[in-house]
Amino acid sequence: MSSRVQRMRARLGSASHRRVRVILQRMVVLWFVALLITGSTAAWGLASVREHVETTRSTITPLVDATHEMQGALLRAQTAARGYVISQDENFAQDYVRATADLTDAQERLETVAAGRLSQIQRMNQAVDEWLVLTRRPDGSSPRSTINLEQTAAAMDEALTELGSLSDTAVELRTQSRTELNRSMRVANIALLAAALVSSAVILVALRRVDQLLAAPLRNLQRTVARQRHGEADAVADTSRGAVELIHLAETFNEAVKEAREVVTQRERTVEQLHELNRQKSMFVSTTNHELRTPLTSISGYVEMLQDGDFGKITPEQDRVLNVVQRNTNRLQVLIEDLLLIIKLDQEQDGRSRHYRELDLADCASRVMTNLVPQATRGQVTLTEELAGTWPALGDRDRLERAITNVVGNAVKFTPPGGTVTLSLSRTPDGNGARLTCEDTGMGIPAQDIDLLFTSFTRASNAADQQIPGTGLGLVIVRTIVEQHGGTVELRSVEGEGTTVIMDLPPVSEVQTAPPRED
Repeated sequence: MSSRVQRMRARLGSASHRRVRVILQRMVVLWFVALLITGSTAAWGLASVREHVETTRSTITPLVDATHEMQGALLRAQTAARGYVISQDENFAQDYVRATADLTDAQERLETVAAGRLSQIQRMNQAVDEWLVLTRRPDGSSPRSTINLEQTAAAMDEALTELGSLSDTAVELRTQSRTELNRSMRVANIALLAAALVSSAVILVALRRVDQLLAAPLRNLQRTVARQRHGEADAVADTSRGAVELIHLAETFNEAVKEAREVVTQRERTVEQLHELNRQKSMFVSTTNHELRTPLTSISGYVEMLQDGDFGKITPEQDRVLNVVQRNTNRLQVLIEDLLLIIKLDQEQDGRSRHYRELDLADCASRVMTNLVPQATRGQVTLTEELAGTWPALGDRDRLERAITNVVGNAVKFTPPGGTVTLSLSRTPDGNGARLTCEDTGMGIPAQDIDLLFTSFTRASNAADQQIPGTGLGLVIVRTIVEQHGGTVELRSVEGEGTTVIMDLPPVSEVQTAPPRED
């Protein structure tokens, strides 16, 4: 009995599967037929409309324009001929020549556009030619010095009459074309609307059938997903009804839910382990750095005592070696300080220091520039500042000065003797925040290195090639400090020309005020 029920369910499932597939196939076929009917109707209507529009654009409108131009040219030529006969003024003769040239051009254009379809053109041309014979000299294009005014007036009237008849015909053709165009558009719109209605009806019937077969199971599955999203971990999809594809989908969903529970559990354990590893890493680095600072301080002190001669006079070669030791000791101390600062920045909650206070950004920048004067003097680099006015900001003074020091210090370090470093304050493009810009005329940065310099321990390739000392942490610290103050950092550079670092800080109103500092 059990196997029999299973066979019946299998047959029913297979039938449902076939019905859904066939309905979908029929829906596609009906949709294609409806689309074909609608498209064909639209194409027919557009072709008819395009034909009328093209006829009007290429023939009728140019025909009307040409008749108007001929009429204007005839009247100008007649006025010029009469004026020349009366006054013998050469200006009238030149007007006559220009008008008759325009008349000839209009005649040629009219004949080209009409292409022999209008019989009035020949009669009009004959009348115009008769008037020209009466007014133009036989040996050229200039007007006669004496003409029979009555005879030329009669010829002109005849030409204008024929031209008016031609113009009326052209206007009548334009009116007729517009009427036919409107009729074609009405017929096309009606046909297109009918085709669209039929197509919509066919598609709605097919959609209703598909909705009956698929919508209910899908809604049930959607409700199950919603229950899962709202925290009902025991909610599972119904696999007892629906098309075979939907049953398989529900079974897959249930399996995915089970796997997701396992993944979430594993992820929680992994996150806990990572937090613990990160805590241990920070503790290890912090402890190691603190342990390194004490012997480094001792080494640095003894080296200075040796160099000062506290333990006896040293040779030049020994002094050179001690300078190397002192220089590398200083580099280690800077690296340790940078590592400790990065760890401290990472450990702060929400990226906000508890030492945020309102301050003058110009004052911070000016203090940094003053502190860097000795370094710039040793490198024969000119420091320039444009820090006029008061620039209120909200932040940690020590951190901001550290960021500015890193930027300006790098600029001085990578600028050759005779170069300049300029630090300026201005408004951000939106006019609200403050923008600190440091520009130098130094060695610049290769284009392929610019995007990498905000990664820890990464340095520009040209700086490494020239063995210029550095830790590769300076810009990382700058970006971290500025972003924790709600700002952004941008680096622009051209190798061999210089580097520009832009630090944008938001206005005081957009920075969250920190709680009072506990002294």
